[in-house]
Amino acid sequence: MRVARKAALVLATAIATGCSINEHAAMRPLPVISQTAGAAEELALPLDSHELSPAGNNQVRRATLRLLRECLESFGLDVPLPEAREAKYPTHATQLNWLGVYDVAEYGYQGPPDFAAEMSAATRRGTQPIVIPSEAVPVFIGDVAVYFGRPVPNGGCDGRSQRILNGGEDPPRIDVIDPTVPPEQGIQWLEQNAADRARADDRFRAVTDQWSKCMHRYGYRYSTPDEAQSDPRWSELRDPTHPSPSRDEIDTAIADRTCRELTNMSGVLKHLMVEQEEGIIRTHPNTVQQISALLRRRVDNAARILGEVSDQLSDPESD
Repeated sequence: MRVARKAALVLATAIATGCSINEHAAMRPLPVISQTAGAAEELALPLDSHELSPAGNNQVRRATLRLLRECLESFGLDVPLPEAREAKYPTHATQLNWLGVYDVAEYGYQGPPDFAAEMSAATRRGTQPIVIPSEAVPVFIGDVAVYFGRPVPNGGCDGRSQRILNGGEDPPRIDVIDPTVPPEQGIQWLEQNAADRARADDRFRAVTDQWSKCMHRYGYRYSTPDEAQSDPRWSELRDPTHPSPSRDEIDTAIADRTCRELTNMSGVLKHLMVEQEEGIIRTHPNTVQQISALLRRRVDNAARILGEVSDQLSDPESD
């Protein structure tokens, strides 16, 4: 079954791009990624090896929260900060259109309890949003020079914590990266650019067309998985007092998962994203190295702040 599916997909992509089957055969084998939870280890991408490990990201996050708390408390501000914890779900599940952790037969598209927040945190490598009360914002971002007689650090408590993690420096300007993006988030920015280009590729559009035809055979008319997943009926049919998914949502999600499986949608997306990310690593090696060096410096400084051993960059073989 998998061999036949792979052959069909290579033929489809060859037609979509105008390449011969022989040309595609010379390329790396197309990965086959199941839409089941056991396939999570297959979602790693090339740029992951230049990012921090999940433990390293968590270490930086814990150090950041400690520095922020100490700084805010020095101004008499008691701000509740989120708990730092490692991401619960795979980082690239959303980028790769992977439903393996949704448990669609029980939860439809809404996923298990707290799923939306956990998935959002996973895409940000475990980072949880910080909600700052209005009275603490001037000290947090540093838009005042003095707060009740005490000088506020340049850039506020946030700027101070980032400088400490960076080794006493303001963040470096890194070529290629959008200047509005914090440089420590540069790998994530590059990954998103790669994902956007992969989704614009004719080969992915061909697979999406196959998925749509598959859904039609099950009685559903959607052009894309995003359209099915964000169908407003799912929120309209959900009872606020009992927010379980409707039978219609569950049946649609099960058909969707089946069609993603049959078209190997996540495998094709991974193939295209690997192409894009390897191109970024090859054409912008200095950019990737600069970001990695900054991340190493930040996790080493975080470890010193916490009195721990540094968790360095991710091991791609363990993802």
